[in-house]
Amino acid sequence: MKAVNPRDYYHEQDRKALEALKAIPGFTQALKTFMKIFNEKMIHGLDMSNKIRLGPNQLTELYELLPPICGVLGIAEPEFYLEMNPTPNAYTFGDTHVPITVTSGLIECMEEEELKAVLAHECGHIACRHCLYHSMASIILNQGAELLDLGIYAMPLKLAFFHWQRCSEFSCDRAAAIYMQGDDAVVKTMIRLAGGSKEITAKINKDLYLQQAKDYEELVENSAWNKTLQYLILMNRSHPFTAVRAAEIKKWCEGDDFHKIMSFLSKEDGNSCTYCGLMFEEGWKFCKKCGNKL
Repeated sequence: MKAVNPRDYYHEQDRKALEALKAIPGFTQALKTFMKIFNEKMIHGLDMSNKIRLGPNQLTELYELLPPICGVLGIAEPEFYLEMNPTPNAYTFGDTHVPITVTSGLIECMEEEELKAVLAHECGHIACRHCLYHSMASIILNQGAELLDLGIYAMPLKLAFFHWQRCSEFSCDRAAAIYMQGDDAVVKTMIRLAGGSKEITAKINKDLYLQQAKDYEELVENSAWNKTLQYLILMNRSHPFTAVRAAEIKKWCEGDDFHKIMSFLSKEDGNSCTYCGLMFEEGWKFCKKCGNKL
């Protein structure tokens, strides 16, 4: 099965934000301390003892959404858990062992197509190797700065982690759009997260919601003061606003990079450059047409 390389959809803001995070004084110290106290086996035990592990014979219809996504995004199939929590959410946690957890609230408010988009988004985090830093951020941003003895570096690291987490979501929305072959399911997912139940959000006009996103962008861009106020609201959030994500993925799916990836996936056999679509031969390290690293 053909798989998409994450470098072909990795968002530039994601890359820059992670580089900036790593450059902050105190980051290296925090990472070393985190790795000393981080215990994946403990988390694995909590997952097995307190959640429901899904598989071929356990909630089969839900489990079977996952393997095809893993194939397209080129990752090994992770463990998959259901957690009783009325808040719609899905998340990964770990480093070498990275399970995906979805909440009961998410299952209840999403249609199957949106669930696929959410799972592809989480698989995108695994493919992009976000999970170690996401796990570290979870500790630091939940009153763990003192535990890691960050001192005066606590606040800069917290703000940098929040900023990077928000940027990383854009990469994974792209992963979801790739698997779903367009922006529609991703935008609908944002609508459900913004509006609530299936019954209510089924009546939402997608085009009007996207126009709302454009109106918000104009509000922010037309005034430095408005931009400052919106940043103050956003600075302690781990996710971008849903309307911003909807507009961002809509724009990306209309561009050349997305269409080149779709063209690559649609070819039945042979090896193709994911950037320009040129068939390449065994042993090529770079595409001879566009120079993309293969």
